[in-house]
Amino acid sequence: MKKILIIDDEQEMLNSLEKILSHETEYSLKLEQDPNQALEEVKQKEFDLIITDLKMGQVSGLDILKNTSEHLPNTPVIMISGYGTIEASVEAIQNGAFDFIEKPFTSKKLLDCIKKALHEKSVESNSSNNISELSGIIYSSTQMQIVIDSIKKISSQNMNVLILGESGVGKELVARAIHKLSKGSQNPFVPVNCGALPEDLFESELFGHERGAFTGAFKTKPGLLEFANHGTFFFDEIGDMSIPMQIKILRLLEDKKIRRVGGNKEIDIDVRIIAATNKNLEEAISEGKFREDLYYRLNTFQIVVPPLRERKEDIILLANHLLSDLCIKSSSMMKTFSQDAEKALTEYSWPGNVRELFNIVSRALYSSAAEKRVIEKDDLMIFLCSEKDRLNQHILSLSYMEAKESVIDKFEIEYLTYHLKENSGNISLTAQKCGIDRRTIHRLISKYKIIYKDESGASHL
Repeated sequence: MKKILIIDDEQEMLNSLEKILSHETEYSLKLEQDPNQALEEVKQKEFDLIITDLKMGQVSGLDILKNTSEHLPNTPVIMISGYGTIEASVEAIQNGAFDFIEKPFTSKKLLDCIKKALHEKSVESNSSNNISELSGIIYSSTQMQIVIDSIKKISSQNMNVLILGESGVGKELVARAIHKLSKGSQNPFVPVNCGALPEDLFESELFGHERGAFTGAFKTKPGLLEFANHGTFFFDEIGDMSIPMQIKILRLLEDKKIRRVGGNKEIDIDVRIIAATNKNLEEAISEGKFREDLYYRLNTFQIVVPPLRERKEDIILLANHLLSDLCIKSSSMMKTFSQDAEKALTEYSWPGNVRELFNIVSRALYSSAAEKRVIEKDDLMIFLCSEKDRLNQHILSLSYMEAKESVIDKFEIEYLTYHLKENSGNISLTAQKCGIDRRTIHRLISKYKIIYKDESGASHL
């Protein structure tokens, strides 16, 4: 039961707040109309959350906030006011308020804010269990502590960083954390996926173009690199970048200048470059797919993000955080995992890493019964079982070649369906990302009668 102190010198407002929260059985409410008495409550009692009006005569909400910071430093304070201004909001936040809500507000907005405040308090209270957080990276493992130490070490240094790790481990989160702790954190962080943009548009998007540079260039357009000036530019999946573009990026790193498509003027660019990839770039260099000189330019400092299976102590921590966050965003009751569900989550190998964990937790929340407070193993609806369980009795009853063919068919269907969806049904892009030719994709689509949607939303077989 979460204890909430609500302070407002207007009885009508107290009644309204009580009515909104009375349906939430996990909350225990203490209503206080006298702000002076509220100050004594704060000094003498423990509360999980305080909600207070800003304007209350001699004792203001800021006074309540100050006393809470002194006597209950871990208790979040939500400020409410009908006199809301930008200045009041900024002052409240600067003085430590969790959030500022202006009247009139909806019940949903208040409940969402309360759930978020209580959730963050819960995350902070777990710090005694060696749970830590940095810029959205939540962890307790020693493997991730090494990553965090590297982030802190390199952030203040204006050098290029190469982040390595499997797909879905959170490489962009690491890049954003570096930016947030850097000297240019007040300037833009601009990410771009090197494999997502068509080759003929990539240069224009990065460097910009002048009017008339090509058909459809009706006006001059600055590129993403100009937008990121004095900030951080993040090249995600740098291993997918073509050789011609690699040459242009190398020139940018060497000269700190760019030239728009169709332009003659050189533009000075001061950006920190962070790149990431799930590919082995040294192997790509030996195959002639990646320039060695660019690799050494990017690899001034290297951070390797470990896969989720190698930091099992982070799995339940991350799953609980994701579940709480999803409950808040969907305005559903707070849920937890059963012991069997946690065991299954821990034992799974997580080939898709944190991204897969997010998808699984999302499906479990939305597929479980609305009135259920506990998510069971069966709600997870994934292949969270031992290797023996996954080889079902049907497959074990087949001959070796029949069983092998059955497994391959299942893999090809799931693999191709996933990548077609990821690439919005673009056959050429799917072929490029998967490393197979278009004819193979068309053959597999025909063989398994795979239905997919193209970029316009039209279905195809």
